[in-house]
Order: sequence, then structure tokens, then C-alpha cells
Amino acid sequence: MSYDIMSGANLKVEVGTAGTVLATDFEVVPEVNTFTTSGFESTVINVKTFNSAYDRKLLGTKSIPDISLAVNYLADNEVHQKLEQLADDQTRCQIRLSYYEDATHTTGFYVVYSCFVSTTTIGGDKDEVVTKTFTLAVDGAAIASGLLPLVP
Repeated sequence: MSYDIMSGANLKVEVGTAGTVLATDFEVVPEVNTFTTSGFESTVINVKTFNSAYDRKLLGTKSIPDISLAVNYLADNEVHQKLEQLADDQTRCQIRLSYYEDATHTTGFYVVYSCFVSTTTIGGDKDEVVTKTFTLAVDGAAIASGLLPLVP
């Protein structure tokens, strides 16, 4: 099977319980407002060499940048409340990001991270929807990743 290009509209974000194995209790985060990013970066080490016109570069350790998750805030939603509680308790959770090929949500890929919800910020304006942004601080490498659908 070969995949086609994908749209940001076909994204699913889920939160699950942290642990040493992949969570089995993922819950969908409703009303995702902004496109969620994932990936990694490497530390760049500049190597100075005397008597050379150019410096060299090496790559050091990898890290996953913080993920900003903005939602159209539903104050009474259990999953939004769970994200707030995780921030308040300063405990880890697992976040699964699923990117689907189309609106049928049958094929695509996913990645799962262990995260802390490090900040919560509410925002909006007179003629805008009230949003809440959760900053997810990723702890280490991805726990799991692969193609969708998940095969048991």
C-alpha cells in the first residue's frame, strides 16, 4: 500500500496514562484548534580548528521540542479537565498523535510520547472562540510509532 499526501484536518490527539508500557486507556482530546507538531532536533556542536578558514559541525544528543496543543476550550469536558489536572499535579501522561490520510481515518501513521503538561494558557477575544493552550514537554524519545490502522 502506498500513502497519499495528508491534510492537517485529519488529525487525532489522544491522552493516556503514563507508564513503562504503551497505555491502553487513550481518550480523544476534543476540539483541537491548532495543528499539532511532532519531530526531533539534534544539538549542533561547533568545532573550531585553528588554521582553518571554516569551522566544522557535529551533531550531539537529540531532543523533542515542546508540543503546543490548543483546543477550543470546553470547561466541563472531562479530557480538557484531565489535561488541566495533569498540569496541576505535574505528572506524566502519554500523548498519541495520529495523522490520517483522509477523513475516513482508516490509514495513516501515529507517534506516542511520554509528556508533562508544563503550562496551560487560556486566551480569546471579543469575537473569537475561547481557547486553551497546553504545552506538552516531551520526556525522552517516542514510546511507539507506526502505521495505521493499529493491528493487535
